[in-house]
Amino acid sequence: MIKKVLKWVAAGLAISVATLLFFYLNRSDPWAIIPGKQLTGEEVAGPIDDWSFVLQYRTVTNEVRPSDPYSVNTGYIFHDGVVYVMSGGGGESRWAQFLLQDPNMRIRVGDKLYRVRATRVEDPELVSEFHRIRNARNPDPEDRTPEDLAREARAWFFRIDSR
Repeated sequence: MIKKVLKWVAAGLAISVATLLFFYLNRSDPWAIIPGKQLTGEEVAGPIDDWSFVLQYRTVTNEVRPSDPYSVNTGYIFHDGVVYVMSGGGGESRWAQFLLQDPNMRIRVGDKLYRVRATRVEDPELVSEFHRIRNARNPDPEDRTPEDLAREARAWFFRIDSR
């Protein structure tokens, strides 16, 4: 009896793993923290002068490495009319490394895609300002561990410009 039950459990597990593998290999958009591939959505042509519409959304989705698209959901900062996306892992983030190799990317805001170019922000004053903005948006620093604070300090920011 136990062998029969174990066979059914094993079969169910194998089917579940095969299904998950199928969906993972055929994904397009990222799902939560799992990266995706080429994004879906309506592509907007032409440069964008006013990015203030981004404030309607909590996150944006970045598609980097045009030759083999890799997409992730990220937070952003809207500062002085410009959108900046952040890589919480800094240089450890895979998508940030791809972006350093090729700064051309697409960003999805809502259901629309925009062709943009990303430039890493290295001005210490601007980076400090972004940390202040981010901490004001996400209070409760007493809940953060020293490891959390150290990781957040390593965050990289990229300026987004239309192309």
